[in-house]
Amino acid sequence: MLNFNLLTVAFTSLLGNVTNEDIGKSFRLMGLGMLGIFIVMLLIYLVTIILNNTTKEKNDE
Repeated sequence: MLNFNLLTVAFTSLLGNVTNEDIGKSFRLMGLGMLGIFIVMLLIYLVTIILNNTTKEKNDE
């Protein structure tokens, strides 16, 4: 069985040691940010569709 916890420190940066736990937290934060951006884009799209449908000129022929 492979041991993935060989490194307690992934690398050392100017601010200190970066551990695997820190990398996992940063991926989670990045995912939440991307999800937030996607939700805002979806809301803008839906509001645009709703406004286009409600303000559309009606042709009475």
